Amino acid sequence: MKIKKTLKKGFLLLTLTVLSFASYAQTTFDLKLNELLSNNTENIVDDYGVHSTWIEIYNPTYGAVDIGGCYITNDINNPKKYRIPQGDVSTLIPQHQYLLIWADSIDYHGPLYTNFKLNADGGYIALYSNDGKTLIDQVEYPALEANVSYAKNDSDKWEKTNTVTPRLQNSSYALESASERVAKRDPFGAVISITAMSVVFISLILLFLCFKQLAKFHIKTSKKKAAEAQGVNIDEVQNAGEETGDIYAAIALALKLYQDDIHDIEDMVITIEREDKIYSPWNSKVQTLRQTPEIRKNK
Repeated sequence: MKIKKTLKKGFLLLTLTVLSFASYAQTTFDLKLNELLSNNTENIVDDYGVHSTWIEIYNPTYGAVDIGGCYITNDINNPKKYRIPQGDVSTLIPQHQYLLIWADSIDYHGPLYTNFKLNADGGYIALYSNDGKTLIDQVEYPALEANVSYAKNDSDKWEKTNTVTPRLQNSSYALESASERVAKRDPFGAVISITAMSVVFISLILLFLCFKQLAKFHIKTSKKKAAEAQGVNIDEVQNAGEETGDIYAAIALALKLYQDDIHDIEDMVITIEREDKIYSPWNSKVQTLRQTPEIRKNK
């Protein structure tokens, strides 16, 4: 009994340890440097309305990651140059989202403002975990023209780009609307038309099959109830109303023969005979007048 309890406690402790290591690994080793802008003259401004240089960090995990306590530096010999403060909600990066670190050399502006600036002539950026020794990610960037960023492309390679995408995926595809993407793939609308008609026809076919099955079920239920009400076997009325075409043909023939028997076959020859009676106009009028009734008096 004691051995079982000990095994359960050991298994629980092992599980918690594994989970804690997994959580620690996500918060430190999965973050990525994603984009930077070292010469900002017309791009976005910070919370103080200044065109500051900035560094973008991406969280590719399926859970939120708090970057508070980590270090970011532009000096390869000084990993702990700027420590991101802990306990601030702004340092929490949601899953598959981006966070901007403003490099304006004024760290008291907030937890996301470093004590150094990025050099437009090129330089080095590194992100370290909260121990100040474990390197998470780093990049050496070249000299950049005004408002040209250095970002990772779809192949996870760094390159210069005129399409600056702060807090967005580093792709022109991400900046396109859904309608623009569809227009590129289907310029004539053929795919949309075929898809729409297919959906309509498939829906109609499914509705037809559904109502057909419901009708069969209703007929079967009605026959069953009728058989139970009349006290007969269900098999006797199971096929009622399902007569074949031969039966209907025989009934129609019988009705035709019956109709022929009750009607005389008439001769279609018309004979006109002349009458030798002469009528005057006055006499023909008299024929149409009503006679005045005679009044008889009792004697």
